[in-house]
Parts: sequence; C-alpha cells; structure tokens
Amino acid sequence: MKFRKALKEDLHFIVQLMADDELGKLREDFKDPLPQQYYQAFSTIDNDPNQELTVIENELGEIIGTLQLSFIQYLTYQGGIRAQIEAVRIRSDQRGRGIGEQLFR
Repeated sequence: MKFRKALKEDLHFIVQLMADDELGKLREDFKDPLPQQYYQAFSTIDNDPNQELTVIENELGEIIGTLQLSFIQYLTYQGGIRAQIEAVRIRSDQRGRGIGEQLFR
C-alpha cells in the first residue's frame, strides 16, 4: 500500500468513498460530474497548510481509502498543536483487513 497526498484528480474516488456508507448516502451528492462545491472544498483544503487530505493506493494503484487531518493550534501544552482526524473511509471490498488501522498508525 502507498499513502500519499490527495490530488484534484482523486476527488471523484474520494467522494465515492465518502458516499459509500449509511450516513454518507444521506449527506453526500456523489454523481458524475461531481458538484462544483466538492472542487471548491478540495481547493480550500489543498491550499491550507493546516490540512492534509491523504489517499491510500493498493498495489494496482487504485484508491482504496482516504482520511483528512486538520492541525489545530491551541494554548495548552505551551501552545501545542493537535490533529483532528476526519472522513476516514476504506473501500467496501477492502474493509476488515486492517487497512484503517494502518492508516491511523
């Protein structure tokens, strides 16, 4: 598996992953072409140094997972930074294989 920064070209696969669960089916608007708001959000995330959108590729180069990290400055620990983990998704045919656990590590 390969972990890498998400590219604009990956957005279709990322939204598809986000829409592939019970809650995602209700809140995401996955269609082809994708609605423009996804591209706007991706641009904002991609240009923010405190955001990291990651994808996981299998040996065939297929995207099988994603997650977003938001780095947040705070005052405790003498001005420490913490990471908030969002939008963790693993492709349905790859679930149960420990890929999400590897992603967190």
